Amino acid sequence: MASANPSHSIGEALRERRSYHGWTLADVAAKTGISKSTLSKIENNLISPSYQSILQLCAGLDIEIGDLVSSSPNKGEGMRRLTGRRSISYGASGLTMSDENYTYTYLCTDIAHKRIIPMVIEVRAHSLTDVGGLWSHVGEEYLYVLEGSIELRSEFYEPTILKAGDSAYFDSTMGHAYLAAGDKPSKLLVMCSSATPNLAQTLREVLSKRLEKGHLDSDA
Repeated sequence: MASANPSHSIGEALRERRSYHGWTLADVAAKTGISKSTLSKIENNLISPSYQSILQLCAGLDIEIGDLVSSSPNKGEGMRRLTGRRSISYGASGLTMSDENYTYTYLCTDIAHKRIIPMVIEVRAHSLTDVGGLWSHVGEEYLYVLEGSIELRSEFYEPTILKAGDSAYFDSTMGHAYLAAGDKPSKLLVMCSSATPNLAQTLREVLSKRLEKGHLDSDA
């Protein structure tokens, strides 16, 4: 399931964006593949959109996560390139997405079109089979182990164990994966960066494909 800071209600943002563009619920349903009933419940905060639903909303409406949770989507503020931008995430606040292997908490989500995507990741996966193998995407990546220990798998290097306080920086186009190295989940601070302006959308597409592959593998 996914949740957001109450001050950035996804339901409210979706309703305001739909109103701004003059879309009906049927229009949004056709764009995203989410039923009108489910969309209505999301807009009225009767249910929290699932991880997959958020991916469908962003892909279908051609927006980034930061656009969706922006407090003023109808003013187009997320599309302007501003100087002196600033965003603060207090504690563990942020947009959270989970599957059985990972929990991603995207930080500072009220700024769209960022060149650095910061997140905290809880790692529960223990094998490459769990996550469908290595994955890759544009840009570079920095990780810092906050809690526990992980096994960093990468395409051109031997598996490496990283413990709390250890960190790594690598080329994200190289296949890579994070696996929990102990009995308990591990927690990472991860920052992905790229000169590509739509980095958040690219990362979302990578996660979507991996999630879909995991569902197909589990159904086989």
